[in-house]
Amino acid sequence: MTTTEARNLPALLQGLHEDGHSGTVRVSGSPGGTIHLRDGLIVAVETPGAPSATSVLLTPGRIDDETWLAACAAEPDTDRLGGYLVSAGLIGAAELEVVCTAAVFDAAFAMAIGPPGGWTLDGPEPALHAGAGVEPRRLTEETTRRIARLSGPWGAPGELARIRPAAVPDAGLRRGLPDRHRAVLSTVNGRRTARDMAFTLGRGLFAIMLDLTRLEAQDLIRWETGGPAEGRPSTAPRVLPGRGASDAPVSSPPRAEPAANPAPLPRRTRGAGSWPGEPRSRDGRAHEAPVRAGQDLVRDGQARESPTGEAPAGGSDALTAGTTGGHGG
Repeated sequence: MTTTEARNLPALLQGLHEDGHSGTVRVSGSPGGTIHLRDGLIVAVETPGAPSATSVLLTPGRIDDETWLAACAAEPDTDRLGGYLVSAGLIGAAELEVVCTAAVFDAAFAMAIGPPGGWTLDGPEPALHAGAGVEPRRLTEETTRRIARLSGPWGAPGELARIRPAAVPDAGLRRGLPDRHRAVLSTVNGRRTARDMAFTLGRGLFAIMLDLTRLEAQDLIRWETGGPAEGRPSTAPRVLPGRGASDAPVSSPPRAEPAANPAPLPRRTRGAGSWPGEPRSRDGRAHEAPVRAGQDLVRDGQARESPTGEAPAGGSDALTAGTTGGHGG
């Protein structure tokens, strides 16, 4: 498949899968990323928007830095590094496959919630991976599920990803919190986004965002804006402190003085419209403007999830169909 034949990124990946293609797809946008394919399967996805498999292994100390550097020196080919880590007894084969597969799903989610961009297609590049890889259709379906799961009063997941939550007083003293919630709560300081917390803890972005919604539901954190009212975002203007804001109560604006000689109001006449140019009915009365009632579109966000909020081993499927456009590479 050529890049000009695909209508969007999922269609491109599916075509490459059917062709058994091995190569690299570079996706522009924010955050953008790089998708690695082997024989048509997605084996790794790297993006600035979510921790990679390497970060997940190193940040929490699953493999220490010195051991990692020694392994990279012993096996400089990143494509074969996973096999070396297993053979050296540094990690189990099943655990490494779970870490790498979860990183694929998480990176795809992080890319999908940002503004879409184009892509270029290049040859294969080395990347840490384990297992056969993920089918594109499965990746697309799982990403769609995750986006639906995290759509709520704050809007789309992309909006939630930009929120900088703050902990409520004494939130850390609450009893009965799972360890993963306490870990997330320890990173909440009113300045970090969900992405910042994911890199700080070496955990998936989706899992962090899911835990944040649960902490907010328990009144342990509050959103930066104070939380949406009645499920709708606030549209009131905000004034930053020290920039013209006043502590005094706001008084009502003065009423405008009436004109000295106001023009007379038009009168209704039988058989005529209420206002000049308004259509009339056969009995001479003006038509009333039709009123259309708005409808709330409710998206069903209920979906299966593992206790940790990560994709179950064996997985679901991920990458939304919103990314369009492409460029030959």
